[in-house]
Amino acid sequence: MKTINKMLFTVSILGTAVHGYAANDMDYLKGLSGEMVSYCGNEPEPCEAVIQAFNTAVAKANGNNNFTAKTIRLSTSEMMSRIKSELEKSAVAAKRKCKKITDEAELESCKNKVYKSKVDVAFYGTDDPYKGALEDDVFAQYEYPVHDGIKPWAKGITQFSNNRLGGLYLGVLGLGVNTELLAKKGINAPVCWKDLQKPEYKGQIVMANWNTSGTAYKFAATILQAFPGGESEGWDVVNGIHKNIAQYTKSGSKGGKMAARGETLIGVGFGHDIINLKQKGFPIELVIPCEGTLYEIGPVGILRGAKNRTAAEAFVKFLYEPSTQTMLAQHGSLQFPSNNKADLPKGAETLTNVKLINADARYSNKKVKNDIIKKWTEEVFPLSR
Repeated sequence: MKTINKMLFTVSILGTAVHGYAANDMDYLKGLSGEMVSYCGNEPEPCEAVIQAFNTAVAKANGNNNFTAKTIRLSTSEMMSRIKSELEKSAVAAKRKCKKITDEAELESCKNKVYKSKVDVAFYGTDDPYKGALEDDVFAQYEYPVHDGIKPWAKGITQFSNNRLGGLYLGVLGLGVNTELLAKKGINAPVCWKDLQKPEYKGQIVMANWNTSGTAYKFAATILQAFPGGESEGWDVVNGIHKNIAQYTKSGSKGGKMAARGETLIGVGFGHDIINLKQKGFPIELVIPCEGTLYEIGPVGILRGAKNRTAAEAFVKFLYEPSTQTMLAQHGSLQFPSNNKADLPKGAETLTNVKLINADARYSNKKVKNDIIKKWTEEVFPLSR
């Protein structure tokens, strides 16, 4: 286990200089034209805000409106499934046309020419589905920033992916608990993941379906790694929590929203979303369970065969800008930014001393993930609640 303050803030003091993507120098926006299409895995408001800001910046840099960026909001798992489906024919064609090429750079170039993508870039969401999609070879290589002005965890996902993904923000998984319902029922808030099995929480917990949500899989990977007894004990806890679930939702953020509105007592979600709801005045408190928790990294990846690759690369640079990452907090996206010069969102300080689980990389493996989801779908989900 390690604490988030050691991982983030000690390092951020050491690396404060940004050697690229300066906030006031956006020459990379000049000359952009046509249309750029993206998938976004964040909440609708920050997704639209970033796209609108990008369109405004491009128009200002060029003195015209010859360029338009668009985005489609999807859950991360749904996004990756759609991308794979859309690129299946291209993958088959690339295997045929590029199979004799042995040079890595030439092979990369061949694939990018053969692939025909409907979407140029995917951004935000949670990292596990993106990492799984690396095995489907849907992302093109790109020189994402790995200089001293970028947080180590963001550089880590770029290195892990062989320059196919960048890292834009970090968020911590937790519980949102409605304080008014808690007082009304006269019970204590859960402190640990294991507490969610207690009888007083029966029918009082909402979380996302493991088949549709990257947040739900992050919960799965957390529980299966959080206990001394390993996966065996983790599955026992999963079964126990399932008996208390009132509803499995499609979206990972819905549980927290339902808890905030008093529609359920407890919602499983990311800490930044729960803090945002509290700042809006909802009676909700964030609990980071005592056993520890996993964190998400919000990635970005340029699709193979992107129609407007030039615009996609410019958009990636724009997403790394300190001003862009700082702007997210104004639209309810309170994750830790990857650029050291971006402002830390208000409320994020409450997450600086949480216990993090040192994740096993195998849980990002597509087969491992699919096997876990299959086991839950066939052996846990059908059980009575």
